[in-house]
Amino acid sequence: MSLPPSIDIDRGLPDEASVRETLADRTLTKLGDDERLERLHRVFYPAFRVEYTYETGEGKLFGTERRHASALLDGLWADNDRALSQYADSAEHVSGLSTDGFDFGTDTPSLGRSVLLQFQGTTDDAASILPSRLTEYREQNAGTANVFLRKLREAYGLPGDFDPDGFEGVQSVKRVYLPFWLAEFHAPHTEDVVMVSFRDPGVDTDELRRHAWLAEYVSADPRRLATYGYEVDPDRLERDIRERVEEAEEERRPDGRDRPENEPDGAPTINRERPSDDDTVVQPDGVEMDADSLVDPDPERSFADVGGMSELLETLNHKVTRPLQNPEAFEEYGIGVVNGVLLHGPPGCGKTHVAGALAGEIDHSFVEVTPADVTSKYMGEPAKKIEELFEIARANAPCVLFIDEIDGIASSRSGEGNMNASEQQLVNQLLTELEEIAEEDVVVVAATNLVEDVDDAIRRSGRFDERVEVPPPDADARRQILSIHLAGRPTADDLSLDTVVEETAGFAASDLELIAENAAREALREDAPIRTDHLMTVVEESETSIEDWVDPEDVAVDGVVQPDGVDLQASTLVETDPGRDFADVGGMDDLKQRLDDTVIDPLQNAEAYAEYGIDVLSGLLLYGPPGCGKTHLAGALAGELDHSFVEITPADIASKWMGEPAQNVAEVFEIARANAPCVLFIDEIDGIAGSRHGSMNTSEQQLVNQLLTELEGASEDDVVVVAATNFVEDIDGALRRSGRFDERVEVPPPDAEARRQILEIHLEDRPITEGIDWAPIVEHTEGYAASDLELLAEDAAREALRDGSDLAQEHLETAVWETHSSIENWEGRDRYAQADGTTALD
Repeated sequence: MSLPPSIDIDRGLPDEASVRETLADRTLTKLGDDERLERLHRVFYPAFRVEYTYETGEGKLFGTERRHASALLDGLWADNDRALSQYADSAEHVSGLSTDGFDFGTDTPSLGRSVLLQFQGTTDDAASILPSRLTEYREQNAGTANVFLRKLREAYGLPGDFDPDGFEGVQSVKRVYLPFWLAEFHAPHTEDVVMVSFRDPGVDTDELRRHAWLAEYVSADPRRLATYGYEVDPDRLERDIRERVEEAEEERRPDGRDRPENEPDGAPTINRERPSDDDTVVQPDGVEMDADSLVDPDPERSFADVGGMSELLETLNHKVTRPLQNPEAFEEYGIGVVNGVLLHGPPGCGKTHVAGALAGEIDHSFVEVTPADVTSKYMGEPAKKIEELFEIARANAPCVLFIDEIDGIASSRSGEGNMNASEQQLVNQLLTELEEIAEEDVVVVAATNLVEDVDDAIRRSGRFDERVEVPPPDADARRQILSIHLAGRPTADDLSLDTVVEETAGFAASDLELIAENAAREALREDAPIRTDHLMTVVEESETSIEDWVDPEDVAVDGVVQPDGVDLQASTLVETDPGRDFADVGGMDDLKQRLDDTVIDPLQNAEAYAEYGIDVLSGLLLYGPPGCGKTHLAGALAGELDHSFVEITPADIASKWMGEPAQNVAEVFEIARANAPCVLFIDEIDGIAGSRHGSMNTSEQQLVNQLLTELEGASEDDVVVVAATNFVEDIDGALRRSGRFDERVEVPPPDAEARRQILEIHLEDRPITEGIDWAPIVEHTEGYAASDLELLAEDAAREALRDGSDLAQEHLETAVWETHSSIENWEGRDRYAQADGTTALD
């Protein structure tokens, strides 16, 4: 993608010399006095400034007040919205900055002292975020709505008087850049690398912490700068600047008067890549095929106009775009430029659109041909048309030559003997042209539904060694495709695409385009903006055009994937959104921190851990008395990871039929893999694979063996396995020895602080008087399980309901006297107290 000539920034940065001088007088890292500044980058981070209006929810007796506000959304789509919200005020007033004076992409390796990160989303995407999030808020149940709203406020910096019901809509979206300095420090005595991000190196430490998120984000994967940064060939940049200056000088005489159009100026001729400056199409001499009907000299789309398909676009970016933009660097490492790409995948999924976007991305003409353009009933004419097609491509180079349905031009007929003479001539001519055009500035892209349908000789030619699948769009891609086709059409402020995206799993990109168009027609009939119900009406009447191409595993119902051939019902086992995270777990701070250190951080920073040879943990065993929150904690872990939550109990696995329990285990893991990333929670694992000291029957042994087999490969499939038991020693010895549950975490009865937090969580959405004295409540619930406290809160609420009043101190105290600890009479109490690594049950 070409570098923008200018950008909008929210503030300036101190110059490099003053930054280095200030850093020389400070110690910013734990490396101590030995720290050495190794590299210094100026990083421009992209953000969408979304301006919106709302009516306050205050003073309703006297009317509401209409206000304007703005939020900053992460331009990389990397979930840094909460960190970016602190810059919303400074982004209210931006100033323009030319990119000419910066060394973007000129340092090794592919990074300069200045890094401009590319926007990964569209303005339409950004405009839809707040409306869709507020729609999600309204759909929350009473128990989670307040938590959801709190997270919205934190993520997007919503004002204190913001009333979700008063949200009027997004007024504008602007792309802005937030500039930072990013310093990389080393020390002679260690191999550690420490990054520090800041805007002003002279501020105090607390101020520096505000900007530390960027250093943490880059440190987690240093390749992110190269991945998202613009790569610019310095020679080309210098040439472009020189050409712009020369072009400006050409337009005027030295005396300031306009130069006559045909007056010689003695200046050297500038070698232009395009045959003309006015986007005209070149018709080669002696060619009968009409170039105008085949060539688009300026395809007005790029990768930014392709919905989703991030992996596909990254492949094209890495294999085609970057080598073409910086061929010298790739040749230095012996990597040639890719001139032939074969796109394959179901019909209607965007192969033609992607090919045109590639042409726009690399600023090439786009030459598109179909079988109808080259076939003929006359002997020898198809081969002649192939020759003329490539002549047109050469005359209009640099270009992308796109051969759609190449199997319709050169199909596989299992040997030359099955071709007639004219067809053989066509294939031979195509092979000749592909060979001769290898050194030309022409990128050949072909498309087919099935690779094996293309003639063997074409596939063996070496011209299409780069084969890229264009699959049916996934959920993110479907959302973006719908957004793209709804852009520019009147849409309702509360339009939500969530249900539409869910219900169109397995649809082709062309199907989604038609859905958007037909929804627009529905809205036009009502003379109303396009609403969610318009889209859903069309979806309910539509069917996918690629039914035979879609794997049933890829088609989710309500977000849950039911694998093909699996009898267990995924919908009864899987929660795509557990609806809770660590904020919903009362107390247990040390325990949550341990899970963060041993499970969450390694998963979120897997590459950094792999670099140091540390495996990512994917098996965790929770143990403790019943009712203390093992299931709740496992679901919160899934929510914290933003994973699906798959929960099973012994009842889901058990069967009286020989071999069926092992089959059920295999199906549970198949469901987990189909809905990955997920947390698979095996409750009461001792009831599934208990310790029987060698007294297992055949079916039970099969079950344990199957479980061991499935656990072995779970981590590679983005499945985090969490099991729960009251007693570790009750689990079959083979499972304990397998290494799958080496991380064992006790979930004991809650301590005093945890008991108070658990009660507050369960009373959060109930009317309660101020000034509750929690001390006696907490004191008299010592030894209670978390489930006992939930019951206590419910009993207190019932007492208040009987009195017809807010919940007060006396209601809580009454509930305390009427409830008791379920652990107090637990039959395993003494055994638990005597076990290793357990908390005393006082």
